[in-house]
Amino acid sequence: MLLSISKSKFYLCLIFFIFLTSIFNFNLFNNYQDKFILKNIIISGLPNHEKKMVEKELNNFYNKNIFKLSEDKVFESLNKFNYLENIYVNKIIPSSINIKLSKTDILAKTFKNGEEFYIGKNGKFIISDQLFEKKVTPIVFGNFEINNFINLYENLNYHKINPSKIEKYYYFKNKRWDLLFSNGHTLMLPSKNIDESIQIYKKLLKNKKLINIKIVDLRVPNQIILTNSNE
Repeated sequence: MLLSISKSKFYLCLIFFIFLTSIFNFNLFNNYQDKFILKNIIISGLPNHEKKMVEKELNNFYNKNIFKLSEDKVFESLNKFNYLENIYVNKIIPSSINIKLSKTDILAKTFKNGEEFYIGKNGKFIISDQLFEKKVTPIVFGNFEINNFINLYENLNYHKINPSKIEKYYYFKNKRWDLLFSNGHTLMLPSKNIDESIQIYKKLLKNKKLINIKIVDLRVPNQIILTNSNE
């Protein structure tokens, strides 16, 4: 009987010990978890207004476990801002994330379904409401694919024809461009062999053959049609 009582006390003490240990471990686990809760999101590289918009978008990540927070989720949220070109996310243990951002260059603006959009060098249409720092840019008219415009822009740059001197771009259904320059020139490009046509225009500029010329028409292969400004 005495042996039985001793066993009962032993088991009772063992259960009590396990219970206390479990509470201790649970509290320890909670304290450990609390140390890795996201408390700071540090954003750099943006003007103040754009920075505030990004901070608002990322608010829902606060108080989440930093180890469980996927960088893909952060990228997914940031990709809503089409003006961003480079995104770097760095977790700083135990409770911070450092996000470095950079804005793309704005090349021009256009209108889609009555709304104003900017064209980013990153190949994205950027709705006007996302940008607070507006600048004077050329206007692009027509229903065009953004890659068509980016390719034209890069081609002009490659041949050292300054795109900032262009006031308006016109895109036509037959996939060709007209360019209106600030000096009054209109360059009419063909739908094919655009690179070759830009080279021809560049040579005309170098030879100063465009004095008093209003329109340079290169639409027809192997022909250069010049229209005088007085005509």
